[in-house]
Amino acid sequence: MAFDKVMFYPDATADNGHGFLWWNGPDDWMFAGVSSLNLIANAYGVGMHQVIGFPRWAETDRYGLVASMDQEKLEAFKTLPIDEQLRQQRLMTQAILADRYQLKAHYETREMPVYELVVAPGGLKLTDKVLERRHQGSSFFSPGDWYNNYGTMEDLASKLAAPTGGVVIDKTGLGTKTFFYLLRWTSDNQSGMAGGPPSIFTALEEQLGLKLVPATDPVEVLVIDHIEKPTPEFPRMASSGPSL
Repeated sequence: MAFDKVMFYPDATADNGHGFLWWNGPDDWMFAGVSSLNLIANAYGVGMHQVIGFPRWAETDRYGLVASMDQEKLEAFKTLPIDEQLRQQRLMTQAILADRYQLKAHYETREMPVYELVVAPGGLKLTDKVLERRHQGSSFFSPGDWYNNYGTMEDLASKLAAPTGGVVIDKTGLGTKTFFYLLRWTSDNQSGMAGGPPSIFTALEEQLGLKLVPATDPVEVLVIDHIEKPTPEFPRMASSGPSL
């Protein structure tokens, strides 16, 4: 499958930490308020700390992206299992990155310090939920506050790379089960504020029944071989993409 229409443009709004990763509307996908590095990591299914060899502008320059498929293709997409929808979405996004950023990259496995995401001793405080619309879910966030988030534990582990400052590996054993969750925590630079939410580590255990355990594991990383600063165009037809 491939996106048929792509709108890709500079995001010049103030970087206040608010944004969303892949909000699934009725017939399109949107990405805004986060860095190019975040988009690359999301497209390849790794955390941002698992991307190696990126230029400084990839952390600071932000772009907006809206992508859609024609109706017939979209209806076929919706019939796919959730994990296959996610795989196809990533492949389609990789095609955009190859086009706009001239991105070339490869995977490697390296031994490195990580956090393992496991079910806490007190048990999981989440109920698995499959949405009737059968899409992968949305991720809206503001500093220290994730709301209306929906997805697998692997997806959550990837998102936790930013607030934990490290690589997070899903070891919950929950597979492709999907969950709806809210999470509030205090970031490191606010840790001294009295009466505020707990740290990300405490919040995970208290609010979701999950725990982060330090470990050293072999980790799949994405090594960037070539990348160019994109020249956005708005809008544009997508020319090609991976086939289903």
